[in-house]
Amino acid sequence: MIYGIIVVVVLAVLAVVYLAGQGEFSEPATSTLQGSTVSPGNASGTLFTSEQYYRASYLIAPGSVSQQSQSALDGYKMTVNQTASGENVTISYSGRSVTTSLAAGDKLYIVETSFGDDAPGYEGSPADDGFVLVNASGYVVNTFSV
Repeated sequence: MIYGIIVVVVLAVLAVVYLAGQGEFSEPATSTLQGSTVSPGNASGTLFTSEQYYRASYLIAPGSVSQQSQSALDGYKMTVNQTASGENVTISYSGRSVTTSLAAGDKLYIVETSFGDDAPGYEGSPADDGFVLVNASGYVVNTFSV
């Protein structure tokens, strides 16, 4: 019962971000999302730290992934490729993948609302997980799921 409520809340939050024009959800197939286009001098939209799911978010890029962030990523495969303008990060799960570009200063987070369905190397249900791309000013640029 609790698990079902958590899933509904996460999906509702992601839908609100999408409907507000601040997010872009991927289809459950390979797709590409663009990195930040909002400059620090022109910041607008949803401030990531004001979102209710911020507390359940774990930084996964750029840089090294903490042990807690790695636990949130259990069951997902993450590949990072350096580019001239930043990083391309690909998140894969069960034959599906999403690639997003991180411009300088962008950060990529995983939202993990429940660790109860995870085990080392296993994601029991990706429905309670989401990914959030945040620009250098701290505003949500894209949200997606895999």
